[in-house]
Amino acid sequence: MVISNAKHWGVAALIVLATGALAFAPAGQFKTEEQAKKYCPNDVVVRVDLATRRFYAKGHFLYPAVSGAIYECRREALQEGNVPGP
Repeated sequence: MVISNAKHWGVAALIVLATGALAFAPAGQFKTEEQAKKYCPNDVVVRVDLATRRFYAKGHFLYPAVSGAIYECRREALQEGNVPGP
C-alpha cells in the first residue's frame, strides 16, 4: 500500500504505534485479583510493584499496600524478571 498524501503518514504512524503497543503489553497483567484468579486458577496470584519489579503474595504485609501495582500469576511474574519482595 502506498500512501501518497503526507497527512496520511501521521495517521498511518499512529496505527502502527498503537498496534505495536498492544503487541508488547503483557497478557497476564490485571487490575483486580479476581481477574488474575480466573486467568491462572492453578497458580498463586501476586501483586507486582512495577516500579521496583518486586512481587508479593497474599498474606504478605505489603500485598494490599502497594499502590499502582498489578495482579499477575506468580509464574509469569518470575518469567518477566520480577523478584519476590522481602
